[in-house]
Amino acid sequence: MKKRIAFIALNYLRILSNFQIKKIHPLIIGVGGASGKTSLCNFIYLIFAERYKVKQGKGKNSETGIPLDILNLSLSDYSYSEWLKIFIKAPLKAILDHKKYDIYVAEMGIDSPVEPKNMSYLLKIIKPDIAVLTNISYEHSTYFDPLVTDEEFDNRGKGILELTTKQESLLLTSVSDKGWVVLNIDDENIRKIEPEVKARVLTISKKVRSSDFYIEEIKNFVDEFLIIFKHEGKRYKLKIDNPLPEHFAYTFLSAIAVAKAGGIRVDDAVSALEKDFYLPAGRMSFFKGIKDTIIIDSSYNNATLSPILDLLSFVKEVGKQRRRIGIIGDMRELGTMSRALHEEVGRKILETLDVAILIGPLSQQYILPILKRKHFPVFSFLNFSSARATIIDEVKPKDIILVKGSQNTLFLERAVEILLENPKDRDNLCRRGEYWDRIRAKTL
Repeated sequence: MKKRIAFIALNYLRILSNFQIKKIHPLIIGVGGASGKTSLCNFIYLIFAERYKVKQGKGKNSETGIPLDILNLSLSDYSYSEWLKIFIKAPLKAILDHKKYDIYVAEMGIDSPVEPKNMSYLLKIIKPDIAVLTNISYEHSTYFDPLVTDEEFDNRGKGILELTTKQESLLLTSVSDKGWVVLNIDDENIRKIEPEVKARVLTISKKVRSSDFYIEEIKNFVDEFLIIFKHEGKRYKLKIDNPLPEHFAYTFLSAIAVAKAGGIRVDDAVSALEKDFYLPAGRMSFFKGIKDTIIIDSSYNNATLSPILDLLSFVKEVGKQRRRIGIIGDMRELGTMSRALHEEVGRKILETLDVAILIGPLSQQYILPILKRKHFPVFSFLNFSSARATIIDEVKPKDIILVKGSQNTLFLERAVEILLENPKDRDNLCRRGEYWDRIRAKTL
C-alpha cells in the first residue's frame, strides 16, 4: 500500500513539474556524477547569472527534490502534515506561479539502478539541453550490488561500476543532436560513453592536447589556486583566491565549457569565476580554529573515493610546515566495495597525514588495522560523541585539521563546530536549521 501511495505521489509531482517547466521553457543544464555536483552547479550558476536570470537546484537532486524545486516548494521537515501541504500547494503553484527564468541548473543524483532513484526516472522530470558529468565512480554501490551475480571480487567491482556507468551515461546520451555535452575524457568511464553521444561535444583533459579545453598546468599556493589552460589555440589563466585540491581544475573547466556551450565567451566565464567564487558550506571551507589551527571543513559528504584521495594529497601539499591531522569518517553505501575502498583510504593516510582520528564502524574495521600495522598515530571511534574529547585533546597548536565525513549518522560538522575559534562561524557550516538540529540530536 505504501509503495502504491509513493508511486502516485511521485507521478503527481512529476506531472506538475513537467507542466511548470514547459510553461517557463528555460534552457536546462543537467549536472550528474559521483561527486562534486553541487560545486559544479554553483560555478555554472555564477557564470550565467552575470547576464541571465538563473534558477539553481542547490542540492535538490532527487526524484522528489527536483520537482519540488521546479515548483518552488520546500519542506520544513518530512512529516505527513508537511507532505500534505505540499500536495495541496503543488497544483496551485503549477497554475499560478509564472515567475520566469532563462536557465535552470539541475543537479541530478542517482542512488540506485532502479526507478525512481535512477537517472532514467530523473530524465522523465527534465530533459537537459546541456549535460555534464563530474566523474563516474562507486556511489551508493550497496544498491547496485544485488544486480551483480558474479561472486569473484574483482568482477563484482567491475559489474557494479558498469551498472553505475550505465545509469550516469543516460544523462549524456539523452541530449539531442541540437544540444551540448561536456566530457571529462580523463575519466575512463566517461570517455567510453563518447561514441554513444548524439549531441555536440566539448572535451576537457589534462592528458590529451587535442581536447577542446586542455589543462596545461595546475598550481597551488598558500592563498591561491591557478589553472593555465588552452582553448581554440588561446591560452587562459584562471586564478582563484583559495587553495584547492587538483580535481577542482576539472570542475572549473567543466563550468567554463558549459558556459561556452550556452553562448558565453571563455574570457567572461573566467572573469565571473574569479570575481564571484565561493564554495557551498562543508565543501573545502577554511576556518581559523582553536590553538591557532587551520580547519579544512569538507564535512558535507564522504561518499566516494577519488575526492578524499585528492583531498588528502592536497592537505599534504599545503600543510608541509604544520602537523597534519585528519578527522575521517566512513564512506557509506558502498556495499561489497566498502572494504577495498576504505583500505585504499588507509594507505593514502599513511602517505599524507601525521595523525588520524577515525569515526565510524567501517573505518574502524578496515582503515584502523592498516594504520596500526604501520604503528601510525591513530584513534578510532564508532561515533562522534565518543570521539569528542579526544578531538579536543589531540589537536595541538598550529595543526592543520582536515574534517571529512559522510552525512549518514556521522554529521562531522560537529567536529568542526567544537574546534572553531570564533563561535559565529557555526552559521557557515553545513546542515543548519532546526530540522538538522533535531536529526543530529538523535545521533551519537
